[in-house]
Amino acid sequence: MSSLNWSELVKDAGDTSSFEPMPEGDYELKVVESKATNTQSGKTMFKITTEVQGGPFNKRKVWDNLTVSPEVPKAMTMFFVKMSALGLGKDFFDTNPSNAQIEAALLHRTFRGKVTQETYQGNVGNKIGMYHRTVASPTVNPAAAAPAPVAAPAPAPAPATPFDGPSIDVPVVAAPPAPPAPPAAPVAAPAPAAPVSSEPF
Repeated sequence: MSSLNWSELVKDAGDTSSFEPMPEGDYELKVVESKATNTQSGKTMFKITTEVQGGPFNKRKVWDNLTVSPEVPKAMTMFFVKMSALGLGKDFFDTNPSNAQIEAALLHRTFRGKVTQETYQGNVGNKIGMYHRTVASPTVNPAAAAPAPVAAPAPAPAPATPFDGPSIDVPVVAAPPAPPAPPAAPVAAPAPAAPVSSEPF
């Protein structure tokens, strides 16, 4: 008997009805793989694999290459627009991150992508045309991953200052009177002295 949970496996596989391209439209996507590499011409490129989140095409994959082309300002504008949609904005790049840091920061980022169809070598496939930021993609700063500096100990609290307001007479409540002492025990009367005889012995 098989120990595999085939029901869960086929569920996790997502859409398996065909390899036909998805219809064009907006999809919630998540970066499940990212790799910093170089193009054949030596340009820096970040290859990402995204996965559809939910809907009838859940877990279908769409690929994109984010190429750095400093000699083409318009291409660089599009590069940074896409990065910003992924939560990697100006503050992130102002830190001059390494390719490895960018690669790591891209992983698990979510965004809304406008998926289109294109024909390449006679085959129709999907590509991501536009990137739109979602609430689930907060801005990332690589410095945030560094250990936070140890906070200096808080200064000792200043001594309390005397009250300068008007004085207030506080009524003094007298202590309750002590209960009366129990009555003293009666003292026995002294016994009468014996009479002295006046007769001679």
